[in-house]
Amino acid sequence: MIDGTDFLSLPYTRDLTEGGIAYALRSLPYSFHRTKGSVYDRLRRLVASAAVDLALRRYLSEQTIPFEVKNALPFTERDRYDVTLGGRRCEVKSFLISSREQILQIQRNPKLLLNAPALVA
Repeated sequence: MIDGTDFLSLPYTRDLTEGGIAYALRSLPYSFHRTKGSVYDRLRRLVASAAVDLALRRYLSEQTIPFEVKNALPFTERDRYDVTLGGRRCEVKSFLISSREQILQIQRNPKLLLNAPALVA
């Protein structure tokens, strides 16, 4: 069972946004029709998701944690993966939190994340 001390706070830099935008532009024709909501919200979530993947890879590299980046399945496939740890496929699910107040509350008390909805395979 996880608790509030198990969460990591990864540094967020401008290049993560730029990488997320580049990914969103490449995958837009293939993923755009699969999601609901406004165009703006869909693009924000796509950019944020890619930025999280990049931040995770950066963290693993900096911590010298061995991982591999496998060829992901085509963007048209839902069950794609990018990172493997110890030979196991990892699928990172992210949740965009953009409210400054929520961000500050989570930074002060990461245990709040334990009450967030989560997708479990």
